[in-house]
Amino acid sequence: MKIKLTEGQYNKLLVENDKDFLDGNVNFKEIGNKVDKFIIKCFNFMKKQYPNFKQLRDIPVYSIKLSKDLVIPRSVCLVIFYNYYLLWNKINPTNYEGDLSEFLGKPLEFYGEFEINEEIPVRGYVSGYQVGKYTGYASTEEEFLDQLEDGEYYDYDTTDSYVDYDNNIEWEVDEEYVDDFLSQRVADNRDDMIHNIQLNDQ
Repeated sequence: MKIKLTEGQYNKLLVENDKDFLDGNVNFKEIGNKVDKFIIKCFNFMKKQYPNFKQLRDIPVYSIKLSKDLVIPRSVCLVIFYNYYLLWNKINPTNYEGDLSEFLGKPLEFYGEFEINEEIPVRGYVSGYQVGKYTGYASTEEEFLDQLEDGEYYDYDTTDSYVDYDNNIEWEVDEEYVDDFLSQRVADNRDDMIHNIQLNDQ
């Protein structure tokens, strides 16, 4: 079955397609999904403001500054900044002559801040006291105490199962394990986790 569209419907469909990212889930009022004259102005502004390529690598940080400079939402600036970064890799604007107008109409790649609610491994520390024996070797009791005062002893052994401890446990993120933990979680649960990802529209 074929469906005929009027010219107005077709043009409207083209406009809608020019505004959509992520299969239509993201639609900005400030920009479409192709490079237009406004984005060319943004590119040229960044060319002057960020001549150092190292600055461009931290897109999340510098997109905040760009958002303030251009007075547009950060979510939009992330897209613009990311595509300028891709452009920089292609032509190296530091040696480029012109106003980048040749890129009018080129498609934009989406770039945004995603987030997911997931477990983060933590570890806690409990400190306390247990009755036991310290063993050391000395000529006198005083010498033995001097050794203990200096933190010197030969051995120790706990003799009591009871531990006197503070009920407060100080928890902190297990930074040595968090990367491996998250990597394994994604490897084992990718199909389920992808449904929990949200785009942060800032």
